[in-house]
Amino acid sequence: MKTTIRRRAWAAIGLAVVVAVVWGLAYEYFSRNKIYVNITSKSLGAILILLALMVFVVLPVYSVILTHEVRKRRRAEKALIQAKEEAERASKFKDQFLSTMSHELRTPLNAVLGFSDLLADKRCGELNERQQRYVSHITSGGKHLLKLISDILDFSKIEAGRMELSCEDLSVANIFAEVTSALRPLGEKKAQTLTSSANRDLAVRADPTRIKQILTNLVANAIKFTPEGGRIDLAALAADGQIRVEVRDNGPGIPPEEQKRIFDAFYRIRKSGDGVEGTGLGLTITSSLVKLQGGTLVLESTRGNGSCFYFSLPIASQVIERRVVTSQGTKKAGERAKILIIEDDPTTLHLIESQLTSSGYEAYSCVAPEQALEKAAELQPDAITLDLLMKPTSGWEILLQLKKDARTADIPVIVVTIVDHPSIGATLGADEYLVKPVDKLTLLDAVQRCIGERKGSAAVRPILVVEDDTGTREIIVELLKKRGYAVNAAADGETARAQVAASLPALVILDLLLPKVNGFELLAEWRANSRTVELPIFVLTSKVLTNEEKGYLHGHAQSILQKRESWQESLVKQLQRAVGKPQVAKA
Repeated sequence: MKTTIRRRAWAAIGLAVVVAVVWGLAYEYFSRNKIYVNITSKSLGAILILLALMVFVVLPVYSVILTHEVRKRRRAEKALIQAKEEAERASKFKDQFLSTMSHELRTPLNAVLGFSDLLADKRCGELNERQQRYVSHITSGGKHLLKLISDILDFSKIEAGRMELSCEDLSVANIFAEVTSALRPLGEKKAQTLTSSANRDLAVRADPTRIKQILTNLVANAIKFTPEGGRIDLAALAADGQIRVEVRDNGPGIPPEEQKRIFDAFYRIRKSGDGVEGTGLGLTITSSLVKLQGGTLVLESTRGNGSCFYFSLPIASQVIERRVVTSQGTKKAGERAKILIIEDDPTTLHLIESQLTSSGYEAYSCVAPEQALEKAAELQPDAITLDLLMKPTSGWEILLQLKKDARTADIPVIVVTIVDHPSIGATLGADEYLVKPVDKLTLLDAVQRCIGERKGSAAVRPILVVEDDTGTREIIVELLKKRGYAVNAAADGETARAQVAASLPALVILDLLLPKVNGFELLAEWRANSRTVELPIFVLTSKVLTNEEKGYLHGHAQSILQKRESWQESLVKQLQRAVGKPQVAKA
């Protein structure tokens, strides 16, 4: 490139010099022979010389430089496109690797943790002190590995923007109780006091799984870094339409230099006198989960005076508490509850079977997925556990078959799988969705909820769906009927008003933008009437709400769901809390 410009420049300069010399000689000849040359001729010569320089020097050089810059920019754009494609390809390979890693690690890890739990329960005989210690090490190592896998997968989902949230109205006191109950044994090992403080009527709008993950991570960190005999407090306060949640400890505090980097990925806090611990992803994930739900995680800490992590989330309506009837593995004297296990992996099948039979259930297995529907219809179990990754018939297909067939539609289905898509499972009719590895207590709790609710909490009155859009109304009605609820529908506000006046429904799912009488007017009327003041109302709307409208709805409706978000799973879960899981009547 430089050589080409140099050659053209010298050639053009040489040509311009030749023109100048010729013009000079001509001018000398005219002067010697006293041929008059006027000023115009002189100017014309100068112009000719300048024109020659422009044509033979400037323009060629500019053309070459411009062509070079265009080619250079095109090469840069091509390189950027290639880099983008390579980055996307690398990201795709990373996702495939993480998915494969999840499958390949979670499946054997489920067996390791499950069978170690069975050994620890002494169901297979007494263990001596050394054996108990070894089993404890196996369980501890397995749980640590599980946390590493979960952290890496969560971090990957957050980075890729694929973290799914399903927000609903939750009791803060209940969340605190679950978290403290799970972590209290950990604190007791260090003689620590773990307390929680929240009014029973405080409710927060959040994803139930992720809010527990946030608090569990913060409390576990507080336990880890607070010395023996310390204190960890959970507290919640309502202010300005928000719930402020705090996790406070009286530990050594966090130095200012570490506070600046504490939320960075892979940064690990140093315990005094110890090396670094953990992956350094816990607080990064926690901060991101808070942000995804509309809050910000903040740290306040002074060296020697402990630390306080806090965040604020939207306040919600008071959660309707519902009494749940549970089962202990028996139906009546001499008769045990029957559970059908649909699983093609022999190890996992044996594990689930052992966990259920050791707790008093009668377990039946189905290792041929294509025969699952007929076996369930013939056996009529009290509940079914279902894996999703099976061949030749996938668990998704079996779930659809079970919920569409009148013989099996009322049987609760508990999905037990490595596939982390609970929202899809809820949409297709799964009653519970557990992601492997699943410990024994979690599995038994899910089974007890399904059997207890099937027996004791059938909905008597129908649910009223008030929606003017035909397609949306049909989707809601079909979703609820598939779950076994009795449903009535109204296409406008006047019809809804008349139906509620004639017969009080168990619950109303209310759109706001309705013809004739809008949702706000209906809500005001029903709340002003003593007959309907306690009627549970779920608002499901596409309207962009102002802060004033949000405040009004939070005070008068049990739940607010937006159609532009993923609302199906949240709707079903909150319905189950409000009116229970119905039993479908057999034909």
